[in-house]
Amino acid sequence: MNKNTKIIIGVIAGAIIIASLIFSISAKRFSNQGKYVEVKGLSERIVKADRAIWPINFEVKSNDSSDLFNQIEKNINNVEQFLKEAGFEDSEISVAPVDTYQDTYQGAQYRYNARVSMSIYTDKVDLVRTTSQNTLSLVQKGIVMSGSYINFEFSDLNSIKPEMLAEAIANARDSAEQFANDSGVRVGDIARANQGVFSITDKDPGSPEYKKIRVVSTLRYLLN
Repeated sequence: MNKNTKIIIGVIAGAIIIASLIFSISAKRFSNQGKYVEVKGLSERIVKADRAIWPINFEVKSNDSSDLFNQIEKNINNVEQFLKEAGFEDSEISVAPVDTYQDTYQGAQYRYNARVSMSIYTDKVDLVRTTSQNTLSLVQKGIVMSGSYINFEFSDLNSIKPEMLAEAIANARDSAEQFANDSGVRVGDIARANQGVFSITDKDPGSPEYKKIRVVSTLRYLLN
């Protein structure tokens, strides 16, 4: 075996050794990265809505177009008066364009029909709640509302997000610590984190003005 051949064989052997070392180190790192625990942390809050949207819908029917117009105008005025007497401002009351249609088929009881949509948009949540339960005076005036479900909203989520995320992460850490103690290892750094999605639901059907805010964060901790 000549000198050049020995040099080539030596170079190849050295390359194989270096490659083996790199593979060994990489495998060790991969193995270490594989030692982890993935846990979830929950945070919940009960908050009161700070906004209410109350649609007020009713129908008007007549066989005379002029009478239909007069009824619409009268009913809108009655609803606005009812709301203002309850404590709402003009800026909180809206009236959508009136939807009118004709029943031209034979036997129709009323030829002219109209759907009127009004709404309240306000931060007076308690006032909406109490006023919506006292609409009998409108019924006495011939205004029968339909589909007037009130939508209560909580718009200040950003004010409680940091605190809730901190609590969710702390709860996740507690779970990881418990797992580590039971397994005889120590919790290391966070390898991966997903803050989760904030959900807002009614606290219960009887009090929709109260909302339950909920977030579940998922975290992966390395184990040492």
